[in-house]
Amino acid sequence: MRWMPRLRMLLARRPWIYWSFVALLAAGAGLTVAASVADMRRARESWGETAPVFVATRAIAPGEMLDGSVTATQFPVALVPGSAVTDFAPGAAAIQRITAGEVVVDADVGGAAGSLALLPDGWLAIAIDGADGALFHVGDSAAVLAAGQVVAAKAVVVRILADAVVIGVPRNDAALVADAAIQHSAVIALSADEAR
Repeated sequence: MRWMPRLRMLLARRPWIYWSFVALLAAGAGLTVAASVADMRRARESWGETAPVFVATRAIAPGEMLDGSVTATQFPVALVPGSAVTDFAPGAAAIQRITAGEVVVDADVGGAAGSLALLPDGWLAIAIDGADGALFHVGDSAAVLAAGQVVAAKAVVVRILADAVVIGVPRNDAALVADAAIQHSAVIALSADEAR
């Protein structure tokens, strides 16, 4: 420990030694950072060309508008899905759940906001009174049963009300579903199949 007082005395008499050491450390740190940045740039360039895509900034539920929930960013072309959305109309909404950080693809986007976003073209929405909304989530795939038969093999939950569940069904099944709903014999069953 006798060298500490000597070192202090040396640095006090010759401050250029101290500042030379500080400059040497700063230069070393700067070179390390520059090398890391160059490595990152080379890694990014090794992926090649990039393309613009939209990425969800937060979890988006079915029926929610995309405005303000997605951001445009550049992805390497090799990582961009073929159906990635590169532009969407104002008021477009999600038709299925999109997780934060996920690239938005055509299958995620509907043309309208709210319940209409969940209805494929040609489908109709029908309210089923008395259905227990606690069992369902907006966007769930379902089927409609009545009188011991399947009246709509494909359906989607588009809205949950206090005393009813609104479901979307193909136009061809809508009359049977509406009749079962009026007679209070319609039962909504969750389905593992994709509704759309």
